[in-house]
Order: sequence, then structure tokens, then C-alpha cells
Amino acid sequence: MEIEVICFRECDIDTVFEIQRTAYKPLYEKYHDDSSNPYMETKETVFRKYTREGTTGYLFILDGTTVGAVRINIDDVNKSGRVSALCVLPQYQGKGIAQKALLEIERLHPNVERWFLDTILEEEGNCHLYEKLGYKKNGKIEIINEKMTLVFYEKK
Repeated sequence: MEIEVICFRECDIDTVFEIQRTAYKPLYEKYHDDSSNPYMETKETVFRKYTREGTTGYLFILDGTTVGAVRINIDDVNKSGRVSALCVLPQYQGKGIAQKALLEIERLHPNVERWFLDTILEEEGNCHLYEKLGYKKNGKIEIINEKMTLVFYEKK
């Protein structure tokens, strides 16, 4: 399986918005995290986040179909990168797409010395993915509600 990682362009906003809504809807329905789930973001908010200074958006392409997306915020001064709102369409999850895409994104940013991200602690598959890629829990957690806790990761 060959995954192509391409940069977000303004004309991709409809695709990215639909992928994000579709991918995050099951998590929203499970955890009801109204204030933090990307499912709740408007298209305008998603667009603003993808186009803000220091952010690069990427799309994941499989056999000509866009199957996922992510935002990366690079801090050149601290040589760090933050992975945000990584999403893969449900029918493509569990196939190694996110893993391959993140490795390619890390390769595209050789000056980044430390990567950061957060995910839902209760989603064991997400935690396993990031830990398999070398991310380590940094000790920080944030309780969102009685069902959901965010756990923060770092990779050096």
C-alpha cells in the first residue's frame, strides 16, 4: 500500500472538512466532548486552523482517493512540531495509513527535534499507534469529562 502525503491547498477545504467530520463523529458520539472534538468545528474554523501562520496541512492519498488529513504546527525557534486533528476515514482506519503518513511528515521536517501530540487515553488503538512510532507519554493529562481524558505525548 502506497500512501502519498500532499500539502493542503485552499481548494481542499471541502474534502478536509468532510473527512474530519466523518472521522471524528464516532468519537463525539462516544464521549460527547462538545468543546474539544474536531467534529464540532465549522468549516470556517477548520479552514482558519489549516491556513494559520506556522501550520501546514497534509492530505493522505491512497489510490487517488483522499482518505485522511492532519495539521502540523512547526515552531522553528524551539525546533518542535505539533500534530493536530489527525484523521483517517473510518473505512480506512487500521490499515497503517496514519503510521505511514506520520513517518513521511516527520521526514519532511528534518529540523524538528521534538514532536508533540495528544490523544484520547481511552482509545487504546490511538495510544498504541503513537507509542509504536516512538512517542512517549510526557506525564500530562487533561480530564475532559467523566468518560474521556486526553493524554499528551512527545517524541525526541
